[in-house]
Amino acid sequence: MAEVILEHVSKTFPGGVRAVQDLSLTVLDGEFLVLVGPSGCGKSTALRCIAGLEEATEGVIRIGGRKVNDLEPRDRDVAMVFQNYALYPHMTVGQNIAFPLKMHRVPGAEIQARVKEAADILGLTDLLDRRPRALSGGQQQRVALGRSLVRKPAVFLFDEPLSNLDANLRTEMRTEIGRIHRDLGGTMIYVTHDQAEAMILGDRIAVLRDGVLQQLAEPLEVFDHPANRFVAGFLGTPGINFLNGRLEGGAFTAGEHRLPLDHTPRSGVEGPVLLGVRPQDLRAVDRADAPSLPGVVEAFEHLGHEAFVHAHTAAGRVVAAADLGFRTRHGDTVRLVPDLERLLFFDPQDGRILAAGEGGRH
Repeated sequence: MAEVILEHVSKTFPGGVRAVQDLSLTVLDGEFLVLVGPSGCGKSTALRCIAGLEEATEGVIRIGGRKVNDLEPRDRDVAMVFQNYALYPHMTVGQNIAFPLKMHRVPGAEIQARVKEAADILGLTDLLDRRPRALSGGQQQRVALGRSLVRKPAVFLFDEPLSNLDANLRTEMRTEIGRIHRDLGGTMIYVTHDQAEAMILGDRIAVLRDGVLQQLAEPLEVFDHPANRFVAGFLGTPGINFLNGRLEGGAFTAGEHRLPLDHTPRSGVEGPVLLGVRPQDLRAVDRADAPSLPGVVEAFEHLGHEAFVHAHTAAGRVVAAADLGFRTRHGDTVRLVPDLERLLFFDPQDGRILAAGEGGRH
């Protein structure tokens, strides 16, 4: 295990494309850090710079206290699991797992012991004599993981390893990777565009956009207290609602409608504002005694275990949660009741956070 430190790391490709910009962060010894963001945000490039597969244009990368910028990938004591399993089809499962050890000329007895240990951890013991073509996608991913585990590196690097799996296998392997981290306690850096993977797996998550770090914190801290509009909009399903209006006189106003607030935003904001409220914190009801906004129903989704109303308001379109017994139709008027303690307020021009309710998940 080892601490990983990035100090003002940038990566510029030919043509002036800057994939990573002035990235500074520390991955603690034994931590599971997730780099998350949309396609093209620089997360995979950052991971490849750590691995040595790309050369950082600027900045310093340290692994276990050593500066590794000038070291070859094989000398950085890292193991990488790719989206493509890259298994050798002519080798058995056992031979695939053992391959990196043979390349490092590890003694045969130790190779056998390490392969057995990895196979036991990953549930591959009965598959060691099979070839990759005889395995399911999930089993092939386990073999790729096993090939990394046997090396016992200081740092494990994962580059969207579950992208090629179907939904059920993704869930299964996500659980498997989390269990391996708990059992081994290794330092792991995991790249994904899947917010659910980030929220579930990460001790902390680093949200990137256009190569720039937007926020680095524990998953629930990022979800409940996003640094800006982009972060708030990236996390959460269904996505957060953004409503245009004004804060004035202790209320949020949109057109002729006024939503009284039980608290004053911490920054004392007045004037134009973008209000953020997650669908789970906005309830659609027939009538309300609490502060609410009217909305005209555009669609109603009943998913069995949860229900959502899509509605049009004076401040914009919204998605709101509803009780499972709630019934409505297109064109109906409903009341939209927000959890006032969980509202977020953003600058409508640059998207920075202005204030947030005092609420949080306890």
